[in-house]
Amino acid sequence: MRILSLTLILVLSTFRAFAASGTTGYELFRTDGFARSAGLAGSSIAHSGDLSSLQSNVAGLAVLDRASAAAGFTKHVLDINQGTLAYARPMKNNMVWAAGVDYLSYGSFDRADENGFKNGEFGASDFQLRGAVAQSVRPELRIGGVLKYQYRDIDGIAASAVAVDAGLQYETGFNNWVVGAAVRAFGMATSAVLSEKDHRPTSYELGFAVPLEHLPVKFSLAGAYVTSEGPEGRGGLEIGFAKQFVGRVGYSTIGIDQRTGLSSDAFAGFSAGLGLKVKQLAFDYALTSHGEIGFLNRFTIGTEL
Repeated sequence: MRILSLTLILVLSTFRAFAASGTTGYELFRTDGFARSAGLAGSSIAHSGDLSSLQSNVAGLAVLDRASAAAGFTKHVLDINQGTLAYARPMKNNMVWAAGVDYLSYGSFDRADENGFKNGEFGASDFQLRGAVAQSVRPELRIGGVLKYQYRDIDGIAASAVAVDAGLQYETGFNNWVVGAAVRAFGMATSAVLSEKDHRPTSYELGFAVPLEHLPVKFSLAGAYVTSEGPEGRGGLEIGFAKQFVGRVGYSTIGIDQRTGLSSDAFAGFSAGLGLKVKQLAFDYALTSHGEIGFLNRFTIGTEL
């Protein structure tokens, strides 16, 4: 009889730790593949203007007035890698539709039997499809929704789940403040790897973004409640150094749970990033710290079509 090696169990546990510091499954539903939102530590629930809204708050897609495409790559710890592709297109009636594909590979592992004898290798991966629609129902109000399907495979043993995201953004008219709210990964597992289905990492989020007066800086703050895990706070700054060059810093209280008392924990929960736009191309990079687990590097390239 074939069994999963201890290595795989440890890797899956590690990935859950740096993805969300929690105990839920189907982490790809909320693992951010976009460098802009990751650089802001997930605080960009009230941001809009590019395809990262597909992850942070789908309502933000409604402001897009041209077709856009983006590709992202995330280098996780060990041999874990993630790729993201996304596309959005404006339609009639102030509507924008979007689609995305995400893939996460855990690498290769030794296969062993119950006596510990090795017998080749096996792989493990997650695959996600996303379809979304957003609309400006009023000049100051945007809404949107995402339908997501995730498929998990561990050595040919599969599991799947479906979920939805829903969000809104409201421009208050007060000093350019924008308020955002979202529910993410609300759904159900349709099958299980073993006998018990994993829980989805459903989160309920509320936040705002405001540009600082007389400064090229946008401040964002968000709070979330994640099922089975509890509350989480996030904050970020997006700083315009030049018209086409921005810097980003952020912090998430997830870092508190990731601390183990070692010196490498000093930056746990912090993130930083850069954004550069050259004509129709946009390049984004983010570095996020997960304490003793390590640093994650994210790269995104996007364009208007």
